[in-house]
Amino acid sequence: MDGVPVERWRAGKARNLFQFLVLNRGHVVPRERLYEVLWPDSDTDRSTSLKVAAHALRQILGSCPGGTGVEIVYQDVGYLLRCAEICIDTEEFEAAVDAAREAERTGDTGAALAAHHRAISLYQGDFLNGETADWVDEQRQWTRAMVLRSLHHLRADAMLRDDPRAVVTWCRRILSVDPYQEEAYQNLLVVHGMLGELGQVRSWYDLCVQRLRDGLDVGPTGRTRQIRDLALTGRLRGRRASAPRPASPRRPAARGLQPLSLTA
Repeated sequence: MDGVPVERWRAGKARNLFQFLVLNRGHVVPRERLYEVLWPDSDTDRSTSLKVAAHALRQILGSCPGGTGVEIVYQDVGYLLRCAEICIDTEEFEAAVDAAREAERTGDTGAALAAHHRAISLYQGDFLNGETADWVDEQRQWTRAMVLRSLHHLRADAMLRDDPRAVVTWCRRILSVDPYQEEAYQNLLVVHGMLGELGQVRSWYDLCVQRLRDGLDVGPTGRTRQIRDLALTGRLRGRRASAPRPASPRRPAARGLQPLSLTA
């Protein structure tokens, strides 16, 4: 707090309570919701446990040097965290995602790209990495889905601009978030095939096969195998490729963004 890390949380659920209230700051979170979040399968007196965690959290906030500007209060039937003057990366990330959506809706391509770049810069890995709770996993999956949407948007833009190295960069970022995105492997095969980097074609294809088999118990699609064969026989070298923009329920793919043609 205030630049000083909290090393001891005094109560087992004080940290988790703080995390959930920060995510919902400015809103009263009902006690019943906190029971479900913090003690989903407990048969003990969750009311007392919540009071203990809230008391411990107040002590932590009150003991920080110089104060924190953060306050936990009981209001109506739940708890409220007041923290007006702090920056929360998840909120900034959501704001960037919303800005990208709005720019896409209005057709402002430049603003959309800038917002997607902003969202990606704010994504530093899984939400609360190491924590295991249903609400954490729900938020984690949402942030992954949103950052993947931004990465796919930037990858499609790089392919439209015929920037193969940027395509590789964005595809690798996509796979760092979700290693089962077969379309990203396909793009990598295409780009390395275009550049004549056949060793990279083989390596990425083998990695795709391994990950799909080990993680999902499936093999690559016929399309992926066909792209591999075209690349390894040199039939993609020197060509240009484009890819479809990620599907959007609000807006169709932009004109001119066509799927990769596999004809010679």
